[in-house]
Amino acid sequence: MKIKDYFNNDFETLEDHYIPELRTRYYRCSNDTAKKAVMELIESENAKVKDIIDQYNEIFFQAPNYTCTITVISPRIAETAIDIKITTYKIIAAGAGKKIIERMYKYLDSKLPFKGVSLYKG
Repeated sequence: MKIKDYFNNDFETLEDHYIPELRTRYYRCSNDTAKKAVMELIESENAKVKDIIDQYNEIFFQAPNYTCTITVISPRIAETAIDIKITTYKIIAAGAGKKIIERMYKYLDSKLPFKGVSLYKG
């Protein structure tokens, strides 16, 4: 992590992120199965769903210490990619967003059949 990441409140996963833990994760399942697991994750985080935007396959929710947008897309049949964007409410974040994303991916890894990380980076 770079020095600025310790003071940053915004973290987002990407296909080719410079932090390996913040790369897009792929699962062997349908889009509906992944969305169901994401909804269970939201419930386990004691968060409240604010909006579900089916046009962009996004689920926006708010937890006590952060807001989050999870994007669930299926690039192929029986393959689903999940990206996460977090904004924390801390003055000095100390990488809290990264830790939350790691916790979320760990939960999803336990609920969905994991396929790989950054499978389609250019």
